[in-house]
Amino acid sequence: MSENQVERALSAPLPAGSVCLFAAYAPNGNLPPYTCFYLKNLKLCGLNVHVVLSGCSVITEKTRQFCYRHTFTVWHRPNGGLDFGAWRFLIDKGITRAAPYILFANDSVFGPLAPLPPLLRTLQADTQPAWGLVASRAVTPHLQSWFVGLSRTTFEQDAVQRVFSLPYESMTREEIIWHGELGLSVALRSAGLSLHALWTDENNAFARLFPTNPMHSHWRSFVRSGRVPFLKQELLRDNPFALPEIKNWRSLIPAKSGFDPDWIESYLAQHPPRSLQKSSTWKGRALYKMMNMLDNFR
Repeated sequence: MSENQVERALSAPLPAGSVCLFAAYAPNGNLPPYTCFYLKNLKLCGLNVHVVLSGCSVITEKTRQFCYRHTFTVWHRPNGGLDFGAWRFLIDKGITRAAPYILFANDSVFGPLAPLPPLLRTLQADTQPAWGLVASRAVTPHLQSWFVGLSRTTFEQDAVQRVFSLPYESMTREEIIWHGELGLSVALRSAGLSLHALWTDENNAFARLFPTNPMHSHWRSFVRSGRVPFLKQELLRDNPFALPEIKNWRSLIPAKSGFDPDWIESYLAQHPPRSLQKSSTWKGRALYKMMNMLDNFR
């Protein structure tokens, strides 16, 4: 191990041997630059990164070389089961067996727009049994599954193992959300574990009455503060609650973040808004517009 590697290991917020299971949808077998940027930042947290590309049969040479240079292990699989199907694919490879911590992450966000290691230190990720960046009361209290960390002891809990053993490939998107994202947090709470997050609305009286998706209702303050330095692709691409402020997203990207806003422009040019299975109601749009207006003053 080189002197630089030793220094990184000593300063990393997670113990040696911790792994990141990263799910990416890549039907062309290629990782886009914004995902490569995210992966390099995850490595700075002391994680051994395993990337699984879903929906492709061949990984491009460019992506293979990128992963080789940065010592990421890259896999590919048929598309199915969304992120939970991809994570289970990696779990079945035995990658998590000796890992003290396991981070589950995916490519549904742009970022990070601020350094990740200090956030995980603030989160005390190396001492908490279960953690994430965002905890929401929407539907039921849960950690948003695009960034969730579990200790090995937590991961081995029977209730948690049941969640990851489900047949996600045969489920609809809605079923995966219910049984995977929401079900994981239900399993954690049933095991007596708290949902530890950098941002939570757990004790917010207003959120108890009017829960929202914080990545849509608090997106500006999240990025400005650096507390949750990510933007959801869905928010910028689909803008499901018709928020007029979304068009100004570019002004929020910190110049010193190293993140190129042109990566987002390129993504949006190639991915038009998706037709939503369930359109937002006027009440929902009014709630989110009000929350965005209040969030602008934070």
